[in-house]
Amino acid sequence: MSGTGLQAKVKDLVIYASGGSAEIKKLRPLFADFTRAVHDLGIFGNGSKMKYVANLLVAIHNVASAEALVLGMKAGLPPQLIYDQIRIGAGNSRVFELRAPMMVKGRYDHPTMKVSIWQKDMDVIGSFAQGLGAPTPLFSATLSIYAAALSSGYAEQDTASTCAVLEGMAGLTRGKQEPRRGKK
Repeated sequence: MSGTGLQAKVKDLVIYASGGSAEIKKLRPLFADFTRAVHDLGIFGNGSKMKYVANLLVAIHNVASAEALVLGMKAGLPPQLIYDQIRIGAGNSRVFELRAPMMVKGRYDHPTMKVSIWQKDMDVIGSFAQGLGAPTPLFSATLSIYAAALSSGYAEQDTASTCAVLEGMAGLTRGKQEPRRGKK
C-alpha cells in the first residue's frame, strides 16, 4: 500500500498487489473500501518492490519539501505564501501537499507517519537498494536528516519534522510557531 492512515480514512490509498491475479481480482471489492486504486503488479514480491521504490521517493520528497520551505523562510518569505505558491507550480508533489501544511505551522504532533516508524522503512529501503547494487545518492542524503529528527526529540512526531531539523541547521527560529517536541 502507498499512503498514510489519514489517506486511508478518505479512501486515498493505492494498493500494489502481487501474486495470483485471480486472488487479487477477488479482493478488489474489499480494497475498494479504503483505496482509490489497485494495481496488479504480477508475480509475488513485485508489490513489495514497488512499495520500496515509492517510499524512496516519499523520503526524498519529504526532505526536499522541508528544504524548500526553509530556503524560502530564510529568504524572508512567509511559510504560508511558500506553500500556496509551490502547490500551484511545477515543484509540487503529493508529499508536499500532505506534509507541508504541518511544516508551515511548525507543528508535527498529529503524525501521519512517525519518525520512529519511518526509520524502519528507511532501513528496509536502504538494504533493498544496497542488495541490488543500485545507487541512491538522494535517498542517502536524507538519512542524516531523519536521524537528526529521531535523535532530537521528534521520534513520535510526524516525518514532516525534518523541516524543524533543517530550520535548526539554518539558524532559523519562528518564535511562537516553534514546533513542540515530543518524547524520544
